[in-house]
Amino acid sequence: MKQEWIPYLLVAVPLLPLIAALLNAAVFAVCQRRTSVTLQYWAILISIAAVLLSAAAHASLISLHPPLLGEGSATVITPQTWLTLQYPLRLDWAFRYDALTSIMVAVVLFVGLMVHIFSVGYLADRRRDYARYFAWLSFFMFSMLLLVVAANLFVFFVGWEAVGLSSYKLISFYVEKDAAQRAGRKAFIINRIGDAALLIGVFAIWRVANTADFREIALAFSKGSLAANHANFIALMIFIAAAAKSAQLPLYTWLPDAMTGPTPVSALIHAATMVTAGILLMLRLEPVFVMAPQASVIVAWTGALTALIAAFIAIAQTDIKKVLAFSTVSQLGLMVLAVGTGAYTAAFFHLFTHAFFKAMLFLSAGAVITYKHHEQNIRRMGGMIRSHPLLGLLFWIALSALAGLPGLSGFFSKDHILSAAFAFKAGGGVLGSIAVIVSLFTAFYSFRLGIVVFHGSAPAGQEHDDKTHDAHHAPSISFYLPLVLLAIPAVVAGWFGVPALFTGYESRFFEFFFRNLPVMPAEFVKAMQHHLNHHSELLIVSAGIAAAVTGVVAAIAYYGLMRRRPVAEGAYHALLSRLSLNKLYVDEIYHWLIVAPYRRIADRVSDMDFRVIPAMSDGIGMLAQAIGGMIARLQTGVIAHYAAYGFGGILIILLILLGTV
Repeated sequence: MKQEWIPYLLVAVPLLPLIAALLNAAVFAVCQRRTSVTLQYWAILISIAAVLLSAAAHASLISLHPPLLGEGSATVITPQTWLTLQYPLRLDWAFRYDALTSIMVAVVLFVGLMVHIFSVGYLADRRRDYARYFAWLSFFMFSMLLLVVAANLFVFFVGWEAVGLSSYKLISFYVEKDAAQRAGRKAFIINRIGDAALLIGVFAIWRVANTADFREIALAFSKGSLAANHANFIALMIFIAAAAKSAQLPLYTWLPDAMTGPTPVSALIHAATMVTAGILLMLRLEPVFVMAPQASVIVAWTGALTALIAAFIAIAQTDIKKVLAFSTVSQLGLMVLAVGTGAYTAAFFHLFTHAFFKAMLFLSAGAVITYKHHEQNIRRMGGMIRSHPLLGLLFWIALSALAGLPGLSGFFSKDHILSAAFAFKAGGGVLGSIAVIVSLFTAFYSFRLGIVVFHGSAPAGQEHDDKTHDAHHAPSISFYLPLVLLAIPAVVAGWFGVPALFTGYESRFFEFFFRNLPVMPAEFVKAMQHHLNHHSELLIVSAGIAAAVTGVVAAIAYYGLMRRRPVAEGAYHALLSRLSLNKLYVDEIYHWLIVAPYRRIADRVSDMDFRVIPAMSDGIGMLAQAIGGMIARLQTGVIAHYAAYGFGGILIILLILLGTV
């Protein structure tokens, strides 16, 4: 291959999963007519082949592309122009290859492939839904890849909306469950709030920069430019969009409810670029945030509070998937905190490491749920380490990475965010303290989950049921192969970004990504952050390690040594436990403030629809009948009467012409 193939390979990366989605939709249509199960296995082959071919195209792209030595070395191709306006504004189907693309495409494809393999075993009891499931899964992959390779806001918005559509269909995949349909609608509606803000932000960028291209936006938002004067407003609109998609306060409530979908889908939503799409958007529009220091302060504080609240809620949850869901909200809050403090590379690095261990956690949870007869309540679990030791080991590796224990991937990425938080001038001491508390809570609920599920004694009768179940459902390679492969980056991915505190020089990951940022945020960081000396950085790292170890020890003591169990939902809870278990009553508050009044208005409108509007229609009909009846009385059939009517009409016309009337 030669470098002339680069444009074709770049287009092929998102296009191949789209082709797979269309083929699987055709397979589903055929299966619906023939009621065939065997034919649906083709959907598995088509989807996995598309991911592998996309991965091969991306690998070839990396090998052929010249070294990325900065923003100017990024490749942008425009296969087709979609629309040209007189404004002037041109919308192109443009694709971009840069540092962000090269890493994110690899993450999406690797995690997506693991999810595809795991799904084969997870949906073994719903083989009749293979074609429908893999059609939407392939479309989801296309949407995420399109989002990543987009070179302008138009293509990005298409991917943004496609991600929302495919996630809605996959969250509500179980059509027979009302909860799944409600969760899908909730996710769809809340994300529309973010879409409205995104459109406002995009229109504002078009207005001040006359472009939608990311490279030209970077040039437009330079220091002292006209566009920079509007940066704070635009950054706030972009952040609202990111808050809806990436589940930040106050728009995070859809993500925990989205756990009603298949667990592999949850892994893809949480690990790849569905919930991280908001972070990705802010990184793409980094020049806007560099010129928006006031908006960045709001971003940082929102991220910190989201991380703290979500970590607190996760502590008392009893649904294994909701513990992980609130964990994702909390970790996304840390990424947003990093963006707000100007640590864009740290935010992306945590996104990178988080993808692997969070995908591993959700897929492990899917295996646990399968072996527990689709039970998700951790109060009904226990002692699984004896029946599934390998699964327990893999689960503990992912939990330790999430907890940020030294040496694992989560530790290194979290350390960068802690340093950026403490260095922030706008309340860095408070923000850093919040981040340390989040680290403590994260370690506590992580080890609580592992101890309750895999250790201790199982509820009465559960061990016998598990053995009976395992006799008919032996561990499948489709379960363990993805988990083993994900365990490798969950452990070692953090070593690509070891802080300079430990090595004396900037890591290759940070140097590679930082030099490819459209606008170097050095001046912004200098204005927004204090300089941390070696001693301060060492104290911050020590505080993070101490917080994680404290959380681990507390969980081991309470749930391991003292053998406490999570309290039942209907039992008495102390105030803090009750607040955590009931998710701070945020859903109830939203219901009281928004949903209930909206429903009352809707009921009134519905009442008007069923009563007033039919009455109006009937009244108009009766009026027409009455007028028709009056006119009908004039039709007497007597010629003299008609002559008199004609004479009267002529007389009135003459009077009008003479000006009398």
